[in-house]
Amino acid sequence: MAYEIPTPKYLRVLNALRGRIEDGTYAPGAGLPSESQLCDEFDVSRPTVLKALGILKQDGWIESQQGKGSFVRGRPPSGRTSPQYARDAIDLDETAETEILHVGPVLAAPWVSAALGIPEGTPVYERRRRTVSASGPIDLISTFVPVDIAVGTDVIKPEPISGGLLEHIKAKKRLRADFATERMTARRVDDAEAGALNVPTDEAVLSVVVTAHQSSGAPIMTSLIVMPGSRHEIEDSYPLS
Repeated sequence: MAYEIPTPKYLRVLNALRGRIEDGTYAPGAGLPSESQLCDEFDVSRPTVLKALGILKQDGWIESQQGKGSFVRGRPPSGRTSPQYARDAIDLDETAETEILHVGPVLAAPWVSAALGIPEGTPVYERRRRTVSASGPIDLISTFVPVDIAVGTDVIKPEPISGGLLEHIKAKKRLRADFATERMTARRVDDAEAGALNVPTDEAVLSVVVTAHQSSGAPIMTSLIVMPGSRHEIEDSYPLS
């Protein structure tokens, strides 16, 4: 069973504000609500609001003016692409080097409910699969989709989906994924994961939760990807300016 990781409060504020900028609720040049107003709306402390605003400023979504507050700059140009493991987690073509382990309804665990913004225990559809190679399984991916999105698509069927889940959902439901949020932790593998990945029970793994969102911030699906440390090396490059 995956570790239960609650969504940080600052991330809830960050996602909501970013969604409002993207859907035009806060247009370029418009002022954001004051820090105290945001604290009241989201029922969080001022440091939590400041952290969310700081990330938005750092990423180019807003700018601050001394004594006046924070103002919207708009959606910043992206200079970085998603890492391969994140693309595998949310948009892998299941017909290539993939084994489907489970497809069916399950009750949302706390971390799934937090990622999808639904009550704990709400039914969701799970697609659990692993990617295989000559050296054995290299990852275990569990994707959870809300029932209202999954019904009417091949998400509920046991057969592999070609072309990726997000493209399939876009074609069937007219829901386009705009951005993803990611949380990564390092931990010891649990017994079920060790069996599926064919690794020792003391294996260290990278556990990554990737959630795909519409431009409004509404989640489409969330995935947990578990990668054995002995079979992965992550390398990335990005601009510093």
